[in-house]
Amino acid sequence: MKAYTKEKLREFHQQFSSDDQVLVVISADPDAIASALAVSRLLAGRTAGVTLSNVNQINRPDNLAMIRLLKVPLTPFGDIPVERFGKMVVVDSQPNHGEAMTGLRPQVVIDHHPDGGYRAPFTDIRPNYGATASILTEYLRAARITPAQNLATALFYAIKTDTDDFKRQTLVEDLQAFQYL
Repeated sequence: MKAYTKEKLREFHQQFSSDDQVLVVISADPDAIASALAVSRLLAGRTAGVTLSNVNQINRPDNLAMIRLLKVPLTPFGDIPVERFGKMVVVDSQPNHGEAMTGLRPQVVIDHHPDGGYRAPFTDIRPNYGATASILTEYLRAARITPAQNLATALFYAIKTDTDDFKRQTLVEDLQAFQYL
């Protein structure tokens, strides 16, 4: 495991305390959904609770099937009392990547898209990676967490989807994460 990822994981965990209620905000697609699930797993037992929320309307049949089959607990952002949460995490996007995320001030941003310039107390942006799910798989491995079947399936599908079966932007790290899962 790369020393860089172990250090990033340590810094990630330092952002949270045991009494934090954490809101993970995504624009729901396979990579964002899987990455949000991985964040939830990484914070299990370390915080008071984690809620996953989507800012977008989910209409695509493949996304709806993923959510249903993997029992992903997503709540529309408009239904969330944001003031209830002490910490906010954004994965697979950044606050300045689109209108839906504008105005959000997350403490944590993890993404594989090009750097949008937003600086959170913790930021891990790796634009050469094919999927944010690859980054989060590295975090899980660094934490010595073996993902349960639903989480592993979500991460596997996310990497496959975001790299278009490894025809798009792909690093050896994406292949290693995929192979591990």
